[in-house]
Amino acid sequence: MMKLLTLSFKEKSTWISLAIISFIFAGYFSQVYQGLISGTLDKADVFGLFIGAVASIIVLEIVLHIVIAVLNVKDADQPGDERDRLFSMKAGNIAGWVLGFGVLTISAQTFMQELDSLWVANLLLFAVFVSQVVSYALQIFYYRRGY
Repeated sequence: MMKLLTLSFKEKSTWISLAIISFIFAGYFSQVYQGLISGTLDKADVFGLFIGAVASIIVLEIVLHIVIAVLNVKDADQPGDERDRLFSMKAGNIAGWVLGFGVLTISAQTFMQELDSLWVANLLLFAVFVSQVVSYALQIFYYRRGY
């Protein structure tokens, strides 16, 4: 079993970011989806939910990163090493392909079905969310694998 104390600061940071966006956007997308399906959401409601989700992510990221920085001051001050940059670059490359595929798929669907702008905006946001989850998950995979 993975021990939290043995993880590097960068890996802890990645785990925290993955957990935060997964938790916040799962709630956001479930509310928006239910509202769009039932027809009870308008643009102002969606905008309010989006601003709430983004603000929550910002606050949680700041607070939790301060906590792990205080608990691991020595490691927190170190710049990312070559391995950190490589893991980030490899994960970002794959996540970029995921995002591109999502955007093209949503564009084609929009063209064929003439979707409402709220649907399109949230589908595009979902593609961004999925690509970011892929990026974080791959970085964690690379950290766990070790190379």
